[in-house]
Amino acid sequence: MIPRYTDHAANERTFLAWVRTALAIIAFGCFLAKFDLFLRLVAHIPPTHLTGVGPRGPASLLGAALVAAGTILLPAALWHYLAARRDILSPDTHSVGVNPLSIILVCVLGLVGVFAFIMLLTT
Repeated sequence: MIPRYTDHAANERTFLAWVRTALAIIAFGCFLAKFDLFLRLVAHIPPTHLTGVGPRGPASLLGAALVAAGTILLPAALWHYLAARRDILSPDTHSVGVNPLSIILVCVLGLVGVFAFIMLLTT
C-alpha cells in the first residue's frame, strides 16, 4: 500500500480539476475568437466597420486573452501539484495557507468577465 494514499489521490484529483478548468478556458477562448469571425462572415461587413478596432474584434481579443490565461494555468497547476506532492511526502507538518493559484485565476477570470460585460454594452 502507498503511504498517505488518500492524500496523493486528492492531490491528483485537484490537479486534474485544474487541468480540466484550463482546457475549458482555452476552448471557450477559441470559441469566442471563431464566433467573432462567424459574425463578420454572416453580416458581410468589413472588419473595420464591424468593430472599429481593425481586423480583430473585441470577441477575438477576449478569446485570445482566455486562451492565454488557460495556457498559463496549465504549468501553474503542475507547479502546485508538485509542491503539494512534495509536502505530502515530507515528514514535517505544514500549515495550510491561501492558494495563490486560486487567487490569480479568480482575478484573471474576473477581469475577463468585466471586459466581456463592457464589450457586450458597447457592441
